[in-house]
Amino acid sequence: MSEKIDTALRWAVGEIRACSESARLDAELLLSHCLGKPRSYLYSWPESTLSDSCWQCFRELVGRRMQPTPVAYLLGRREFYSLDYATTPAVLVPRPETELLVEMALARIPQDSSWTICDLGTGSGIIAVTIAARRPGCRVFASDLDPECLELAGENARRHAVEVEFFEADWYRGLPGESRFDLILSNPPYIAAGHPFLTQGDLPAEPPLALTPGPTGLEALETIIAGAPEFLRPGGILMVEHGYDQQAAVEELLAAAGFGDIGCELDFNDLPRVSSGKLTSR
Repeated sequence: MSEKIDTALRWAVGEIRACSESARLDAELLLSHCLGKPRSYLYSWPESTLSDSCWQCFRELVGRRMQPTPVAYLLGRREFYSLDYATTPAVLVPRPETELLVEMALARIPQDSSWTICDLGTGSGIIAVTIAARRPGCRVFASDLDPECLELAGENARRHAVEVEFFEADWYRGLPGESRFDLILSNPPYIAAGHPFLTQGDLPAEPPLALTPGPTGLEALETIIAGAPEFLRPGGILMVEHGYDQQAAVEELLAAAGFGDIGCELDFNDLPRVSSGKLTSR
């Protein structure tokens, strides 16, 4: 027997609540996907009866959500900085914290700039593509070690009709040797291996290499910061996302690498999240 929209949502919220703090939103997104309608449709037609195929689709997605599988993987898409991005289990689910990194970058890049910019460890390409879309005069590079990530990032660049130059690279190894950037930015893995946080929520479903770089959680940040002076122009800027408890360590790494004007911005939870510095010496 098929269900109405409102009763189907109530059922789903009751099921999903066990694995998600946003059960209502998750349920609405999944049902909207099955219906092929915007979420507003659910509120406009709560008494509408679902077809048998739609009800089956919804039940299957709710079951997968409870495994748990992130909603972004179930839908194959995620909104980031008001843009729609294709998302697969090969990449991290885009997060609001990373929007802060993009906001900080855009605040530094003049509107009519022709800066050369590099996004290290691009994943789904959300950082590079968003910046290319907002600053079309810039030349944007992006690198990742995983060819599957690069394929998805390229798809997202085409989706938004922007040009990004992608490279298969292990951080800096694999970038064009002559490259000199005005801005390097990265959201690298920064959770310490073995941290209990990795077993919570949806994280077990996300790619481990995109979450943790090693025992301390600082390994990727150390590589990125130490290598940046070789690839930045004099006065160039480095911005990195990091853990809320890593601000002091990141500031020390930036200073040791020859960066000045070091600062850190808080995320929407008022936690230290993105640090930056300007190259003052080589």
